[in-house]
Amino acid sequence: MKKYLYKGPSSGVTLRDGEIETEIMLHDGAEVDLPEGHEYTQTLLALGHLTAVIEKPAKASKTATTAEGV
Repeated sequence: MKKYLYKGPSSGVTLRDGEIETEIMLHDGAEVDLPEGHEYTQTLLALGHLTAVIEKPAKASKTATTAEGV
């Protein structure tokens, strides 16, 4: 699954991948997880309704401590 930003009319879709069905609700301006290689995802991309969300890696905590000599 890949995260996308959806721009378009509100709608719902049931995606089938083999025997697995996934129901997805699409709302304008919302992020949605869709299977990257699925035909429906590719159609929405071609229509300009999806933009891939680039996820930034989590930063390491500056307050992290290490236990030495324990």
